[in-house]
Amino acid sequence: MKIPPSLEGAAMSLLAMYRMVGLRNALLYLRDTLQDMLPLVRINAILCSPDGDMVISVADTSLINVSNKYKSEKRHSPLVCPHQLDENLIIGDLEPYKKITMQKHQGIADMPHLQHRSLLRLPLFHTGGTIFLFNFWSDNRKAFHPDDVEPLRRLLGSLVEELKANLSSIKLREPQYSSEPGLSGREKLALRPALARVRGLLEQVADTDSTVLILGETGTGKEAVADAIHELSDRRDGPFIKVNCGAIPEGLLDSELFGHEKGAFTGAVNFRPGYFEMANGGTIFLDEIGEMPLSAQTRLLRVLEGGMAHRVGGTAFPVNVRVIAASHDNLPLKVRDGRFRKDLWFRLSVFPVQIPPLRFCIEDIPPLVTRFIEAKSRRMKLPFIPKVKDSDLYALYSYAWPGNVRELEHVVERALILYRGKEHEGCLRFSTDSPLDGGCALAETRGENSEWPSLREHENRYIRDVLEHCGGKLTGEGGATEILKIQYATLKARMRKLGIPEKGRGKREKETAQQVDQNFLYGLTLPSESTESSGGPD
Repeated sequence: MKIPPSLEGAAMSLLAMYRMVGLRNALLYLRDTLQDMLPLVRINAILCSPDGDMVISVADTSLINVSNKYKSEKRHSPLVCPHQLDENLIIGDLEPYKKITMQKHQGIADMPHLQHRSLLRLPLFHTGGTIFLFNFWSDNRKAFHPDDVEPLRRLLGSLVEELKANLSSIKLREPQYSSEPGLSGREKLALRPALARVRGLLEQVADTDSTVLILGETGTGKEAVADAIHELSDRRDGPFIKVNCGAIPEGLLDSELFGHEKGAFTGAVNFRPGYFEMANGGTIFLDEIGEMPLSAQTRLLRVLEGGMAHRVGGTAFPVNVRVIAASHDNLPLKVRDGRFRKDLWFRLSVFPVQIPPLRFCIEDIPPLVTRFIEAKSRRMKLPFIPKVKDSDLYALYSYAWPGNVRELEHVVERALILYRGKEHEGCLRFSTDSPLDGGCALAETRGENSEWPSLREHENRYIRDVLEHCGGKLTGEGGATEILKIQYATLKARMRKLGIPEKGRGKREKETAQQVDQNFLYGLTLPSESTESSGGPD
């Protein structure tokens, strides 16, 4: 395969796609780009141990429901020629492997890769004692040639370098992907391929004592991120105290956070240490920090700045804790409205980490569903782990997931509850009916035989949906550039390319359009006073 000069720019486009919409969508773009030169039907990315015993699916252009974990003694490894993982591999005809598999395992239901005819495997890099691979699949016999290898590596160069940096913290080990309950924070994050960038950020900040502010919608997994930071830090052997700031009455906050002396107030019959004192030498996690009353924010700021806390009715004592805070609120908007202290915001946002919502990370759905089904099936003592039809998995991709990962977990649990006692009826079925939306069913779904839209069609629809949500607002708080995490000029160019008309904008927005290019982490900088504030989430 010879890559024409016109395709050289595809390498940067591929990297841009990965940064904006995730690895799976980048692979879809790569597949479509190469189809004029190679008879590709599928590309998948995997992490595996050097012996091929443990395999993690990172991204796949196919939506075939395959578990993200395989263990050789439980089922056949999904790797063809697992002893050649460090080498480029081209197999012109997979039929012999298919016959061997059917002889040993009476079918290939769990071996969708053998439903293709030929394979080109590229080992791209090693990370944490594991190997990262790209597999290119074709339904044609002898579809690939050794001359295809070098052009593909050139095309993947920039993407591979970024993937290497983002995946450097992942290590395959049995407990990390066990189907038993009780995964650690790092293990929970490792189940989500779309959070590779987040894992990279955590690796950088974990061994410092810097304050971390975790931002994200309800149910995105902010607590798991906090767990991972503590587990990776030098304070991992110290205490880890979690505090829900929104669940403590204002009158008790001082006592709960900093403790009290005997007789300090009515009912204080004994000395009681506060959460900060209990966390000494370790980490304290202040969840829902945006719900903390202003008076308590003042006292918290004093502790963070001076390293000293005061017990109620007592004296000051030194504080040696690492602070991690989290909020689902738009804190910059609260700062502007006077509901959150600006100086506390600056003190907390030393290192902000934004967790994207699940609707932007659909590649995370298969491994999460697999994990939830396995763990909850065992907890419910089902006789076997149910299977999921492709069509039912497609429906999960189409849903908006306002409750994010937490809602997905509940949907799986609901499906398993309804499944009990009806094992004879076949596969697990999902429903996202919710009383919040009047019991409406899943958003638009696609059946098994329906045609999937092209990437361009998907992008067109996605941008139109965002613009409709924003009321046509492009910039500022709650604008399309903030939601899409792209620059104003980039959004305008995409709208022109896709034929999306721009609604009329007010004079104020036009004047500030070029100045409000948002950072990739929303809330990384405070919005200026001149920036339009309507339409922002609270």
